[in-house]
Amino acid sequence: MTVTLSATPLPRLAADFVVVPVTGRPADHAGVRALDAALDGAVTAEMRRRHFTAAHGQECWVHAGAAGNRPILLLGGGDPATLGLWYEAADATVRHAARLCVTRAGLALGDAVTPAMVQAVTEGLSLARYTFTRYRSRPTPASALAVALQVPRLDPSLREAVRVGEVAATATSLARDLANTPAADLVPMDLARAALRLAAPGLRVRVYDRRALRRLRMGAILGVGQGSAAPPCLIELTYTPKRPQRRIALVGKGITFDSGGLSLKTADSMQSQKRDMAGAALVLGVMQALPALRLPIEVRAYVASAENMPSGTAIRPGDVLRACNGTTIEVLNTDAEGRLVLADALAFAARRRPDCILDFATLTAVVRTALGPRCAAVLGSDRRLIGELIAAAGDANEMLWELSLIHISEPTRLRRISYAVFCL
Repeated sequence: MTVTLSATPLPRLAADFVVVPVTGRPADHAGVRALDAALDGAVTAEMRRRHFTAAHGQECWVHAGAAGNRPILLLGGGDPATLGLWYEAADATVRHAARLCVTRAGLALGDAVTPAMVQAVTEGLSLARYTFTRYRSRPTPASALAVALQVPRLDPSLREAVRVGEVAATATSLARDLANTPAADLVPMDLARAALRLAAPGLRVRVYDRRALRRLRMGAILGVGQGSAAPPCLIELTYTPKRPQRRIALVGKGITFDSGGLSLKTADSMQSQKRDMAGAALVLGVMQALPALRLPIEVRAYVASAENMPSGTAIRPGDVLRACNGTTIEVLNTDAEGRLVLADALAFAARRRPDCILDFATLTAVVRTALGPRCAAVLGSDRRLIGELIAAAGDANEMLWELSLIHISEPTRLRRISYAVFCL
């Protein structure tokens, strides 16, 4: 799929199908007025006939006059418009283009276009086309689709927004591919090989295998992985710009399959456990995007990866593990493996004294029970950092909700570092 910018007036836009997101009063929308004038009032007539008020989610199709061979979709966005409207418009464009079997689509962004809108639409278009076809016996190739974003002007900031949107979509697609891969084909060292493929100028990747973990005394990661034939590992990725303004650490939970260990999960609970490495997939997606985004921030990422399996060598309830910072941990339930591998990764990340640590993990199903499937939880030690993260999530059309963090005990090296934990 290709996404381009076009300053051609909407009635003359080269497209087989056009989507016009509408907010506020439809009669005041510049795009609606332009199309209505070109079609001799057919747009206004159709809006009246269908009682189109531009309410959120409302759709109005126009097939009249010169538009007979080019359907026009008016998409209600409510008032005021939110960033989510542009993701929805991108999804509607891809969905209806496939239904209409067209290869050229147009999407009108209006006169008040901003780089954030262009970035959201570009990212949304790519993600709406995402499919995971690796295991299909007869994969169907995706049809070609060219989308023209109609804007009132062409300027470098909008072109850069298209590029950034494509980079973000590529990173998200990588994370989705990894999370969708069956556990048999994605053991910890497979995840490490996926990270090594991301190495690029400015992005260094290092993998600590079982022998290195022993040398680093990472007893928590080793303990979780000792019941599996697939050895655990720690993956370190470092993005270093020329003049970094801040230093941030990312930590991702990379349990490639979680059976619960000897504290075995039920069969139903195990169905989705190949995705227990979604936090790691997210972190790898972020690190892939950083060289292309050229951010002036040094980012070190740590992925603690293991497979939690029951066997004669698996850890037992009551066993005591020792993390790399010397802290001892009594294992009461082997299905709490995420906390164990993250303990070693967080302690290791803290040694570099970053400005803050962001931890991403599928840590507890209670979050889904409390907040539902669309909202992630965030817990942290710094009120300002939490506020910034929630605001950033809103800018990205994502939902975060803060849950309380109870400080029972903290590793000494983490006490003076701001950190946040995302429970996915």
